[in-house]
Amino acid sequence: MAEKAVELVFLVLLVSQLFIVIRSANIAYANPVAVPAVPAVQIGYPLTSIGEYVNSSVEFEVYVNMFIGSSMPSNVSYSLDGKPSVNLEDIEVTSYNDFGPDKIDFKSYKASIILKDLSEGNHTLVAYASDMSASRSFTVNSHYQVTALRVLSPASQIYSKMVPLTFTFNGETQNASYYLYKGHESVFEKSLSENTTLENLSDGSYDLYLFVTTEYGQDSKAVHFSVNGIFTENLPVLVGATVLFAFSIAMVVLVYRKKLKLKEG
Repeated sequence: MAEKAVELVFLVLLVSQLFIVIRSANIAYANPVAVPAVPAVQIGYPLTSIGEYVNSSVEFEVYVNMFIGSSMPSNVSYSLDGKPSVNLEDIEVTSYNDFGPDKIDFKSYKASIILKDLSEGNHTLVAYASDMSASRSFTVNSHYQVTALRVLSPASQIYSKMVPLTFTFNGETQNASYYLYKGHESVFEKSLSENTTLENLSDGSYDLYLFVTTEYGQDSKAVHFSVNGIFTENLPVLVGATVLFAFSIAMVVLVYRKKLKLKEG
């Protein structure tokens, strides 16, 4: 019995780690720099681009990854097409522990670069930090369209065991799929062609990743929501009780004021 228990625990841990790897791969698919190099500078490419084509206004994200304990990177900046460097000041810092298969500890410094009114044709963006750099080439095409995905449901709220998955987008669907996780546990990984309903979900917190690809490229969205069947089933009762309680307090205050006025009179 003891040997079987040990084998079961080992199997559970193995499956859990497998789901973590799968989830990391899915997130990496949504974000080209989700699997970092350390130390390094990386430039996140717009997900909505087709190949290397972008509109005349585009946003890039620069990531400077440093090992825990390293000093903060200096001279974080960028240059477009060989022009003078522009310093990046609004930098967000996130710490990661035991990240990925190699379980590395590092800090990621992120800054956004918004480029507007770009001329048609080829461009090169170079990001710098300390003695490191990274470059990204892209092409501006003002007639270019992007896939615009919008998730209408679920939202960041509490649902019953039936959760509607509804979304809109432009263009014609070439591929659509979603990944649903409860913690590190994969619940659903399915393709879909239209709105659907997530059924028979157990109570807990969930993360939904939705991917849609059209002739204009790919877009993705992530939504966090919770399921609590007891809470939603009793919500009308709770609301009614709250309203009744508030009404009772109001009546007590009204009666008290009337008595106070009679005494004063």
